[in-house]
Amino acid sequence: MKEAEKVEMKKNTQGLNRRIMLVLMILMTTMTIIIAVISAYSVRRIYFQQYSTKAQDLVRMLADQISGDWINEFSETYEKDEYYEVAKEYMDNIKNDFSDLQYLYIFKPEDTYFTYLIEAQSDTDDPDLIATPGMTFDYRQSEYDHLVPDVQNKRASTGLILGQDAGYGKPISAWAPILDSDGNVAAMVEADYIIKNIGKQITVSIAGIVAVQILCILTVAILMILSIRKNVVRPVTSLKKMVDSYESGEFSADLSRFQHDDEIRSLAVSFEDMTTRIENYITELTAVTAEKERIGAELNVATQIQADMLPGIFPAFPDRKEFDLYATMDPAKEVGGDFYDFFLIDDDHLGLVMADVSGKGVPAALFMVIAKTLIKNRALTGGYSGPAQVLEEVNNQLCEGNDADLFVTVWLGILEISTGKIIYASAGHEYPAVYRENVGFVLEKNKPSLPLATFEGIKMQDNEITLKKGEALYLYTDGITEATNVDKDLFGEKRMLASLSGHSDEDAKQLLKSIRRDIDMFVGEAPQFDDMTMLALRYEGPKQN
Repeated sequence: MKEAEKVEMKKNTQGLNRRIMLVLMILMTTMTIIIAVISAYSVRRIYFQQYSTKAQDLVRMLADQISGDWINEFSETYEKDEYYEVAKEYMDNIKNDFSDLQYLYIFKPEDTYFTYLIEAQSDTDDPDLIATPGMTFDYRQSEYDHLVPDVQNKRASTGLILGQDAGYGKPISAWAPILDSDGNVAAMVEADYIIKNIGKQITVSIAGIVAVQILCILTVAILMILSIRKNVVRPVTSLKKMVDSYESGEFSADLSRFQHDDEIRSLAVSFEDMTTRIENYITELTAVTAEKERIGAELNVATQIQADMLPGIFPAFPDRKEFDLYATMDPAKEVGGDFYDFFLIDDDHLGLVMADVSGKGVPAALFMVIAKTLIKNRALTGGYSGPAQVLEEVNNQLCEGNDADLFVTVWLGILEISTGKIIYASAGHEYPAVYRENVGFVLEKNKPSLPLATFEGIKMQDNEITLKKGEALYLYTDGITEATNVDKDLFGEKRMLASLSGHSDEDAKQLLKSIRRDIDMFVGEAPQFDDMTMLALRYEGPKQN
């Protein structure tokens, strides 16, 4: 190896050592901080809970010992009698015994403020700062949140309650009601431990825990660094030499440099095998990429051709005011098998088609083109008794040479524009939804026949519905009702009808947009598995002369 390469290799090794040490130090520091924070939180929580429990036990004990009837009498005059002196002395002794107890007092609660009755005083308290009977103070927000509901429900506080900092620290508070002989709240007794004073004890405890943690983590980090340098850095350096030899065109697979039969040696063996596969893969990938680009270009063209075959200019018949018509088709893949169509057969008859070819992708799209062309051409030539005869003849044509066994469900209707009457036939397609005044959208159910291209000689049946002025027809494919959310629930006919009825006053275009929006909200992040095709027609009544 050249001297310059040796220098470069040494730099790389040193850089890997430094990065490993840096990562470990960051990891250990992060662990130290996380453990310290968790420890601090746990210790603080334990301390706070201990003081909360002490405060709750204390106020419950005092509430049981103080007479509520005496409280009622005292709160009217604030005259200090013998009972007051005994109670005050008892509370003072408690505060002297519990040096970390900041406040202990009895107060009478009102709607928006409270009145001090008795406040305990320790030997170290400034007498001028002790509240005298009759002094009033407004409630703080924390007291509205916790104290007032407990007063109203005649109950003692439960759980850890942290009050607002009023300038002397955040209190851990507890209170209990003093009830009179009638069971009413005569007063409340409250005890407060101030966090600022408790914090010193917590800090000392946490500091000891963190010091032990840091010592343990540093010891583990040093041992890990030494082990990683021996078992990871050195073998990785050897593996890098092997890779560099491949890059330079002088591949050397000297596996004797890997002393341990571990993952790194296995990686070196795999790299040796990989070099041969890479060469083959590059050749194959070049050919596959070219083929994918060709197919992608053809699919883009097919998508555009299919979109151009469906009527896409709206309003479709701007001079015809007797009806409002709109349709959409959203394929699940680049090209789909759903299609719709509409066309004027003569001045008073409008053909409407909604269809769904079995399968997806290019085969379904090609079959769709054939079916759409045959249906429209036969409907425009005339000389038939109704839509049923049109579908019967198209079915026989589609059965010829259908080696792929594709089929298509079709709904074909012919609207008599002057009357609103629709003659239709269904070849296995979804039931149409019809808007009826004062009822909403309902499904128009008639027995459908088999889909087209299944068997020759299928007989169809003509059905009839009549739209009054303002009523509407909604056609769709099963991609609408079978839209599925992440919980595998179907959108279904009930949701579809509810959505349609909820937007029944909208024009045809806005109605379809609203339905699609409702479906998207229901489906959420779930993928679209089927084509979604819809057509809406609102009948505006016969032409006015």
